[in-house]
Amino acid sequence: MFQSLLLRMNRLSQTLGNIEMILSCIFLLAMVSIVGVSVFLRYVLKSPLIAGMNFATLLLVWLSFFGASFVYREKGHIALEFVINRFSTVIRKSITVSIYSIIAVTLIVTVVQSGYLILVQWKQQIVALDIPRSFLSIPISITGILMILTTFNHILTELQTPPKQ
Repeated sequence: MFQSLLLRMNRLSQTLGNIEMILSCIFLLAMVSIVGVSVFLRYVLKSPLIAGMNFATLLLVWLSFFGASFVYREKGHIALEFVINRFSTVIRKSITVSIYSIIAVTLIVTVVQSGYLILVQWKQQIVALDIPRSFLSIPISITGILMILTTFNHILTELQTPPKQ
């Protein structure tokens, strides 16, 4: 039962990681293209693209959050492992699970609060793009949920993995 749950979570995590990477690449390519076109139009043709920088900023926000979620999924974030590695394997495993639990609680609070922020910002506009300002906050909720799933997957993996000697 536990093994099949872990297997399904790993497959889901892999699929979500692929989607995050694809979206991050799309956001980066679009952002670089928009900035390049904006610079060309402004300095060569002397006719600036009005919404270019606003759209590039919006893409940067989405890229940052989806990229951070992907890096967290791959455990590519900065960690102070040299401190944890000084403990025995049992203590190390309990510290790791405790850290992931704290991360999960923090992410849940962040997702809930970002939901309130989206509601408040929905009434405001990014004038140049004519879209609600909440489009700057939506990736917090989406990637927060993805990171919560990742955290639970990390916890299940940690609990399933036998202690290293």
